[in-house]
Amino acid sequence: MKSVMTLNGLATQHLISSRVRVDEETRSFWAAKENACLTQDNMRLRSELKDLEASATMWIRLYEAALERAKPLG
Repeated sequence: MKSVMTLNGLATQHLISSRVRVDEETRSFWAAKENACLTQDNMRLRSELKDLEASATMWIRLYEAALERAKPLG
């Protein structure tokens, strides 16, 4: 009877470890997919940041030029 329980226990352990392996593979797949998405988002955000910095610099120059023009003469 103990040997039957041991065999059942071994079969159950194999089934459980098989499920765990699939779960780990699934988690690994989703982590890799999420990493790829985050990398793309990061690249997009860096590009948008450069655009915003260029725009802010341009607005600052326009504002400073308007201030110069608004100064009273003499």
